[in-house]
Parts: sequence; structure tokens; C-alpha cells
Amino acid sequence: MADASTKKFDIAGTISHHFESAKIALLNTPYWVWPLPFLLCIVILLIRQSPVGWMTEKPVMEIIAPTIIGLTAILVLFVHRWTRELFTLMLACLVWALFMRELHFYGTGRGLYITVFVLAVMASYKRDELKEFLSQRAIGTLLPLALWTYFVSKLFDRHVFRSLPDYLLWHDNVEETLEASGHAFTLALVIMTLRYASLRIQKGEGNKKAAS
Repeated sequence: MADASTKKFDIAGTISHHFESAKIALLNTPYWVWPLPFLLCIVILLIRQSPVGWMTEKPVMEIIAPTIIGLTAILVLFVHRWTRELFTLMLACLVWALFMRELHFYGTGRGLYITVFVLAVMASYKRDELKEFLSQRAIGTLLPLALWTYFVSKLFDRHVFRSLPDYLLWHDNVEETLEASGHAFTLALVIMTLRYASLRIQKGEGNKKAAS
């Protein structure tokens, strides 16, 4: 009979493991990812003052953003159906959570945060299995860039920056365009995942399930 002490959940070891995973993720994220959404905010404000500033208006972006993430949601299903990898399954869950959130169904806002948390914990546990995908520069860059850009857009949605000059005049433009940019980065992420997965399959390194 096994010692009862060995059956106890190792809380300290689990916390240490997740902290290490977070450290790895942060250290592997290019430094320029962090300021980029804020630089995009400046670009959006400049575009807003230009003749094509109407493109940043909320009614326009509420058409563009769902279209981008909707196409991404369809593509990611194809990618996972073809590759059958754990990474593409988790990516599909993330994309569909974003898509449902974009459609503004009741509870999808909180559902997105829960999905991101669950996927982050799962990714920590499965980091060795996911390493091959995440070690690819394009994938390892676009994933945090998409999530960080989306997070910054939510800061504007929560009016964290309301103390800035004339905030009420331009915050919708920045928030909606930044959110659409996050969706665009997500689409690029799925495309690069498809590209890498196709190269693996061509080399005979893909998931054996994909061949069946």
C-alpha cells in the first residue's frame, strides 16, 4: 500500500511549476511586444485625424472585427481537423472564445476570461508537449502579441485611461480598432500555425492521427 503522504497534492511544487512556466513565457516574449499596442494607439489617433479616419469609427470596426475573428474561427477548425495537435486544439478553443465574445452573447465576456485561464494552466502542465510549436518565432511572438493587444483594448473598454485629455472623444476609436488589430494578429497566428503544421506533416513529423 502506497504511503498516504505520497498521495497528497504537492501545492508548493505546483505553484513553483506554474511560476516557472510564466517566467519562461515572459522571457521568450520579444521585448517590443509590450509597447506595440500603445504605439498602435498613437497610430490610430493619427489615422483618426486623417481623411480615412472614418475607418476607426465604432460602427465600422463593429463590422470589421467580427468578420476577422469569424474567418479565423472557421480557419482554425480546418487547421485542427487537419493536424490533430494539442496546440491547435487549444488554439481553436481560444479563437472560438474570442469569436463568441465578439458576438456579445450573454456570459461570453466572463467565459473568455475563464477560457484563457484554463488554457494557461493547461499550457503550463503541457509545456513540454507544446514547446515545439511555441518555440517557432512567429507563433511564439504572435500569440502573446494577440493576447496583449486584446487585453490593452479591454483597458480602454474599462476606461482605465479616462484621465487622458479628450478621452471621451477618441476612446471608442482606439478601443475598437485595437480590438480588431488583436483579431488580425490572431488570424496571422492561425495562418502561421497552419504553415508550420503543414511543414511538419510534409516531413512526416506530424501527429499520426492527422494521417488517419
